[in-house]
Amino acid sequence: MPPTNPHQKNSIVKNPKHICPKCSFDNYASAVYCEICFYPLDPAGSSIKQPPPAKPQAKVKRSLPVVDWKQELKEPRSIAGLVVLALAIALWINYFLERRPQYLTAQGGERVTSNNSKNSIALYNSMSQVKDVPNGLYSYGGALYFASFVANGMNDAMFQEHSSFNLRYTKPSDSDLSYDRGIKMLLDGELSFAFNGRPLLDREYSQARLRGMTLQQVPIALDGIVFFGNRNSKVDGLNLEQVQAIFTGKITNWSQLGGEDLSITPIMLNPKNINVLGLDDLSQVPQTTKYADNYTLALRQAIAIPGSIAFVSASLAQEQQLIKVFSLGAGNSTNYIAPFTSTGQPNLEFFKNGTYPLTRRLFLVIRQDGTPDQLAGKAYAEMLLSTQGQEIVKKSGFVPLYGDRLTKTDQD
Repeated sequence: MPPTNPHQKNSIVKNPKHICPKCSFDNYASAVYCEICFYPLDPAGSSIKQPPPAKPQAKVKRSLPVVDWKQELKEPRSIAGLVVLALAIALWINYFLERRPQYLTAQGGERVTSNNSKNSIALYNSMSQVKDVPNGLYSYGGALYFASFVANGMNDAMFQEHSSFNLRYTKPSDSDLSYDRGIKMLLDGELSFAFNGRPLLDREYSQARLRGMTLQQVPIALDGIVFFGNRNSKVDGLNLEQVQAIFTGKITNWSQLGGEDLSITPIMLNPKNINVLGLDDLSQVPQTTKYADNYTLALRQAIAIPGSIAFVSASLAQEQQLIKVFSLGAGNSTNYIAPFTSTGQPNLEFFKNGTYPLTRRLFLVIRQDGTPDQLAGKAYAEMLLSTQGQEIVKKSGFVPLYGDRLTKTDQD
């Protein structure tokens, strides 16, 4: 049958199976995909398969890059960084340790790294670091060797750092300049603290307890005792047995010691000072002995009196041009040791190592009674024993007891 529509003979017969199931467009029979939406046609019979539905992509978990630390540490920049870090830590630790003071125990002399006792004396680098320095005016006295400390700026240095801490020397009302008198003045409340040229005696500790207090003695320096006389003396050296015999009246003329025929005139501040020579029988002190109110007057008498002899702390006799200082031998030895160097300074090395035969420890005695005087004594001791204070001790002609800290600088 001929077609009723003339346009129909050139058309392509549509396959109903090629109607797009998605958009319903009537595609040509030969179409494989929908001409409109490109959806695959004849999914059931065609060899063209629909692509499987896309699977949702799993989230990729990103991990940090793996670092080979052994290799990294071998890099020059890493090594330099570690060196800098180690140096910084070491400096910080050293700074912390430097600022933490050591302590002397209340018994006096033992050094410990830490001590919470209120009686313990701290060893600081500088006077400015000392804590609990009381305000006010405080009196000191006792053994006169402190004069060398004052002359070399000890009190001035303390005042510069703690301007409200004022100090004054209190002289005894009589002419008794013995160590006993200084401790008695401390017990009587005339002094805030006292210098002493010997260890405290048992009776002095007992007297303190009877007054409701205790005494603390703090070692502060090592001193050399020197013998001197008129500069015209023909004798250059003496030994300990000879000087003991002089100050007990057994030797009375310089001719007995190889000198000229001249009477010996001993000079002392007080008869009790013969304790320094290891003697304690005051009745043996010669009647010819002359006494002086202080060491300045003793020096003047030695200069003025032919045949004179006296003894004093090396710190007070240094650089004296108008007297003769005798070398000293141990026991009855004739191996005489000069107490001063060629420049006139005390031979601190000989004092320190025992080459020089007559030395003594010096002490600061502090009241333990809960008063401002106790705080003043403790503060003075800590400033004197600081690195800064020990430098002044050395300059004054004494051996510092804590000299191993003198090479350290103040970090405050």
